[in-house]
Amino acid sequence: MPQGCTADNTDPLYSNYFQLSFGRGTRQLELMIQKCNLPGLIIPDQAQPTIFGTTIPIPSMAIQFETLNVEFIVDKELTNWKSLFSWMRNISNIQNDYEYNINDYQNWHHTATLKLMTTDFKYGCTNVIQSFTFSHIIPVRLSSLVFQSDSPDAQIVKASCIFKYSYYTLDPDAPSNLSGEL
Repeated sequence: MPQGCTADNTDPLYSNYFQLSFGRGTRQLELMIQKCNLPGLIIPDQAQPTIFGTTIPIPSMAIQFETLNVEFIVDKELTNWKSLFSWMRNISNIQNDYEYNINDYQNWHHTATLKLMTTDFKYGCTNVIQSFTFSHIIPVRLSSLVFQSDSPDAQIVKASCIFKYSYYTLDPDAPSNLSGEL
């Protein structure tokens, strides 16, 4: 067995066992999500010079999160797409500054939860192995809908949405490795 592997860590993580739900909007979005990502992290560093002609990377103490990107099937009533449109309209100023705009920050930011699951084929059950909760999430880009009449087959309409958020947390949390132990 390769170094670092244990007998209880040999099963792969499958990319099609997930659920993404939002603390606002419509259940159709949750049910019809086809693809999403677990965003990466970046900690910018400041180079500290040394007397040896090299530098030491010093973390800047700020963290940057990549965007959460979601692809979903649009339902026949456009309920999920319209829900995102409405959310974006309500946190912006499309027509005027009083009809739709929500000025109260507490009303336009929400949470979203990405749950990674595993299925036990022997017993036929699904278990959540990790949850990621995105705080203060807002949609920042909703894709267009493409309609095409010259296709020989009926095409399912899909859309995508990009979300920004302040941070995400893990449940269960990752163990700290600051003690120097691995």
